[in-house]
Amino acid sequence: MSDIAKENLRRRSPSVGGYARGEETRARIIAAGLKVFGDEGYAQASTRQIAKAAGVMPPALQYYFDSKEGLHRACAEFIMQRALGGLNAALAAGEVALATGGCDAAINALCDILDALVDTSLFTKTSPAWANFTARMQSERDSPAAALIQAQIVQPLRDLSARLVARAKGSSVDAQVRLQTLVILGQISALHHNRESALQWLGWPDFNGARRDDIKATLRAQTQAVLKS
Repeated sequence: MSDIAKENLRRRSPSVGGYARGEETRARIIAAGLKVFGDEGYAQASTRQIAKAAGVMPPALQYYFDSKEGLHRACAEFIMQRALGGLNAALAAGEVALATGGCDAAINALCDILDALVDTSLFTKTSPAWANFTARMQSERDSPAAALIQAQIVQPLRDLSARLVARAKGSSVDAQVRLQTLVILGQISALHHNRESALQWLGWPDFNGARRDDIKATLRAQTQAVLKS
């Protein structure tokens, strides 16, 4: 269904209640999409399965998203909007540290980015579905959403973090710095992509409260130790 057709249908809906119900339905479909795409993968997930999980009829997916491909991209955009909301301040501070600071400022800025990633990745009700969806995208390089998240979140995050690592080490961004950057950022993946098994192994009910503070402190200490060595 084209954007014009969808807009015409929206205009025929009740002005307030209809819009609110439409947004609620769209949100339910995205939530179901995150779960089903994460569990099944893009190729195996069916629109009928997603519609059932969302409690809507299959044509609703076409109405709101045009296609399975459109819904997959919408799920990625949903994650990006929320991830960027938590990361933007830390990323901006990282650019300031590069422009005005030295080694210590770069290390602190990188640690602040890790703090923001911890908050974004681990401490939302939707985090398990986010983790599964993101993990699937990383293994399904040709899926509709993969290139979107890679270009708008993953690559800018890696590039800035690598420049901070280089500043901290007093070097340029070379292959060794990129490797160190991937290892530093990968510390969070051990918790983010293996959430349930990590919690079980740690004997924790969740990653909240004092446990979140422990994670941040551990990441900060390990990052500082690596970059100051």
